Amino acid sequence: MSENSKPSTPAQPAKNSTPKSGGGGRFLIGLLSLLALLLSGAGITVGYKAWLDLNKRLDQAAVDRQSISHEVATIDEGIKLQNFKKQIETNVSSINQTVEDLSSQIQNQAKAQKDVELLTQETLQHVNRSQLGWGLREAEHVLRMANHRLRIERDIAGTITALKAASSRLHELNDPRLLPVRESVSKQVGKLKNFPYPDWVGISLEIDNILAGLKQTVIKNAKDKQKISSANKDEEPKEERTGWGKLIDGVKDSINESIKVTRDEQKLKVFISEQESLQAYEFIRMKLLGAKYAVASRDDNTYHQELEAALSWLESTDTLHNKREIISDLSDLNDINLEPELPDITEAASLLLETMETINNS
Repeated sequence: MSENSKPSTPAQPAKNSTPKSGGGGRFLIGLLSLLALLLSGAGITVGYKAWLDLNKRLDQAAVDRQSISHEVATIDEGIKLQNFKKQIETNVSSINQTVEDLSSQIQNQAKAQKDVELLTQETLQHVNRSQLGWGLREAEHVLRMANHRLRIERDIAGTITALKAASSRLHELNDPRLLPVRESVSKQVGKLKNFPYPDWVGISLEIDNILAGLKQTVIKNAKDKQKISSANKDEEPKEERTGWGKLIDGVKDSINESIKVTRDEQKLKVFISEQESLQAYEFIRMKLLGAKYAVASRDDNTYHQELEAALSWLESTDTLHNKREIISDLSDLNDINLEPELPDITEAASLLLETMETINNS
């Protein structure tokens, strides 16, 4: 039994196996905790180093950015870049001016094209115009020229001739619708025939006659005065004298020496009178020639101014004799109006245009 009880002793160490296993677990936990702590520290260390490296890179990036900005500013201030920039701006301005010029040319071209289209349409109208249309246009042109000669040139005879030519052309067209136009043309011709237009040629001839008569009057007055002066000079007695007569003649001669001055003064007065007459003649002559030129140019204002100046001179001077006849003739000429109010002859042209429009619409 004692032998059987001996084998049960080895079971005692089993009681101490539980505390040993509990200590190994704690060691493992502590090891794991230490390992985790080491890992955490390593991670913190790595993160700190990464943070430092990031800050270093950020600082380097800021420095690089400032360097780039400085380099860009330095590049903008470069002479070559400035010249290049100016050249680019000049080229851009030149291109803009060229574009504006091209735009203007395009507008002008469009306008010219539009004008060409209008001319083409007008040409087609002329080409497609009938014989009646051409005849109406011809008559309308003649009526326009008649009004031109009347208003600008004041040519009554030429205007009447043009109106008759237009009426004859309308008669050749043989269209009943043109009868009112021909009646109006005939009425305008009657107006012009009864128009009291002045005789410009007759007025010029009358001025020439007055000048010729005035010249003869001045020459005749000068000759008469010369004859009177010479007659007074030759009126001296030539009778034979006795001794006492010769003595008396000597006394008279001594007295006549003082009277000779008076005779010289009379000669001077005659000379001055002749000069005044010539000056008056020249003045009147210039005024009448100016009036004659005004008649040729149909200048009514200048014509009356010249004649009124001549009349005022004649009425205020006494150097010319027999001037009443000249004053009367000049007054008659001054009463003539070189530019009377012209009649209106546009009625026929207006009727013709209305008739042409009616014919074209029909």
